[in-house]
Amino acid sequence: MAMAMAEEVDTRSRLLDAVINMIKTSGEASVRLQLVADAVGISEPSIYGHFKNRSELITAAYLSWYERSLLIAVSPESMMEMVHSSDDFFRFFRESLEWSYVPKRAKDRSIRMSVAGAAQTNPDLKNAINELHRSFLGAAANNIRIAQDKGWVRADIDPVAFVYWLNGQITGRLLAEMTMGEVDLDAWNEVSFDAVFRMLQPENS
Repeated sequence: MAMAMAEEVDTRSRLLDAVINMIKTSGEASVRLQLVADAVGISEPSIYGHFKNRSELITAAYLSWYERSLLIAVSPESMMEMVHSSDDFFRFFRESLEWSYVPKRAKDRSIRMSVAGAAQTNPDLKNAINELHRSFLGAAANNIRIAQDKGWVRADIDPVAFVYWLNGQITGRLLAEMTMGEVDLDAWNEVSFDAVFRMLQPENS
């Protein structure tokens, strides 16, 4: 039983990988169930044991692709266990942003933009991404609330609005990265740090 379940999970994962590769290479329109089946080494009807139709398969692939792009250095849930002062909080926050801005993360930002674009005409994908954000960004917003309770962060900022804005700002760095050197990315980083920390720090700090 356990082996059969593992094989089922593996087949589902390989189906998602195959679709993601097709989307990356030739776009969503290139996804054909027979081609997907051939890539995985199963019959086309076998796909329906995992997904009810092409639309559900594509939505699941987009969501999986998006989730992978959210790789972070430290999970939001564990962040506050690692800080014990305002200085710790802001130092850790800056280090997390610096890690987010390294060149190799540009690919992840590109993925998120691509999937967000696809979600505009795919209600199921939009709902799935919103649910993912409720969990992921909700945990980050809770960290801001904890920091507010400790007096480290200004009390009048809305934690949910802030983390959604920050997520958009991080993803939006791709626009500067696309200029192939026309924008000084180190200068962009400093503008970001200044905006983020001026926004968060209490007036009397």
